[in-house]
Amino acid sequence: MNDYEKYKGNFLKRNYMGELINDNGLEYQSRVGHWPEAEQLTDNSIELANFLNSNNLLQDDINIFEIGSGGCRNLFYINKINENINFFANDLNKESSFKAMHQIMKDKVTFYEEDTLSLIKNFNSRVNINILISSDHLMHLPEIAVVEILEYLKTEIKPKYILLRELFSDLGQSFNRTWPKIHHQYDFGNVYKLIDSKKCQNNGEQYSLKLYKLEN
Repeated sequence: MNDYEKYKGNFLKRNYMGELINDNGLEYQSRVGHWPEAEQLTDNSIELANFLNSNNLLQDDINIFEIGSGGCRNLFYINKINENINFFANDLNKESSFKAMHQIMKDKVTFYEEDTLSLIKNFNSRVNINILISSDHLMHLPEIAVVEILEYLKTEIKPKYILLRELFSDLGQSFNRTWPKIHHQYDFGNVYKLIDSKKCQNNGEQYSLKLYKLEN
């Protein structure tokens, strides 16, 4: 079993001895879903939605796909800006994600119960993506998985825009926690161009919003 296959276990519940209890991710999603334990996560979602809107990208009938969406908190606040957007998302467990999701998004999102690497590798043009979002998601994956995901995005899927809200500094990197945080290098080569970026309002020394546009 490689490091990528092991990472899924990070999002399952552990007992007092650190042993995994298969709760299908209910504990994790209850912490970070639509009603998160930390209020700043809601602020982060509003900031993300406003960042896209400031770039005039939230147009009618576009397709937005969020990888590792959990309870679709980010998509909910995008929907508040424009209700005429088509939403798609994935995460490891649909049941736990939907328990942490607002009813509005339950009724709107097309949801894939699948880990991100498998989804991307077997995408088969499921939908033409205008904007792909990864928010505090890729930082939880091992580097080997992130490199492979980016390669498929660049060569096969090619969404028009990619928005990353991720850990862009090793200051916040932490491996010794239930849900590790990893600082990755995101190499889009000459396929995507960085067109806008900003430090996040919360922990801006560590986290940034970066918007990339497909060049050809």
